[in-house]
Amino acid sequence: MRNLPQPNRSTDRATLTTALSQYQYKGVAKGYAGTAEEVTAVLAVYDAYDAARGVANIALTTPEMDAALKQALHDAYDQTQKRRRLKHVREELFSGVELCPVCGIDPPTELDHVLPRSAYKAVAVYVRNLVPLCHLCNHHKLAGFAEPGELPFLHAYFDQLPDIQFLHAEVRLQDSTLSVTFSIDGLDAVADSLGDKLKNIHIRLNLSERYLAEVNIFLASQAISLHGAYAAGGSQGVKAQLRAQAQYEIRRFYRNHWRPTLLAKLSTCDDFCNGGFIPVFNVPAEILRDAFGS
Repeated sequence: MRNLPQPNRSTDRATLTTALSQYQYKGVAKGYAGTAEEVTAVLAVYDAYDAARGVANIALTTPEMDAALKQALHDAYDQTQKRRRLKHVREELFSGVELCPVCGIDPPTELDHVLPRSAYKAVAVYVRNLVPLCHLCNHHKLAGFAEPGELPFLHAYFDQLPDIQFLHAEVRLQDSTLSVTFSIDGLDAVADSLGDKLKNIHIRLNLSERYLAEVNIFLASQAISLHGAYAAGGSQGVKAQLRAQAQYEIRRFYRNHWRPTLLAKLSTCDDFCNGGFIPVFNVPAEILRDAFGS
């Protein structure tokens, strides 16, 4: 899990001006003819959203705002799809985000409304209320974080995660089977319930199980490198290879991504590094001969 940079607000007024304007579709007038005063009023709601750090409150439901204006903002979100008037909103939010910031497994394909647009219509197209997520994370979030009194979902722009290792992996090697369990820990002293939020998200989104489904595929890509490290330097060579790969993965992704977390833990597992990895991968002898000779 990771933070994303807060989207720039420099085009908010222009986006709202487009969102609150009429257009022709198949010869029929569509949209809402907004005024400059209405655009300014919505921008004030955006300011209030930032001041509240995206936390739900009655004021952000804008009970005093004209119902037609709120509905126009709600409906304007549909214009963020490809080839539509507000497509730049979607394009800018997805730009540079290779993997879902929650799971780090799949590319983001959907925009999540942090505050749901059904109740918070005024921020339906506000860039800081829209977070790119993968389908599975967005689906589980919609299904599992709506009950009153539940811990809220982590806000990728405002809930700043601490620079500590809070994702942990436990590994166990038995015969030729490698078992891995991921968990969230070490956040008891972190303020603002971030630790509780992270643990709740980890459980409710089945992240440990989803990481486990990726482990064998990922480690298979490391098999030949580990055999080479073992041939050259024994268990210490394997440990050095795993540590180096973990550091590379941190730079490639981030500290609490599941891949460097797994690699770093494996580098401390003597059973794995002292040749125990060999039956796990079961690389055919002829492939190893081609790679390293006899």
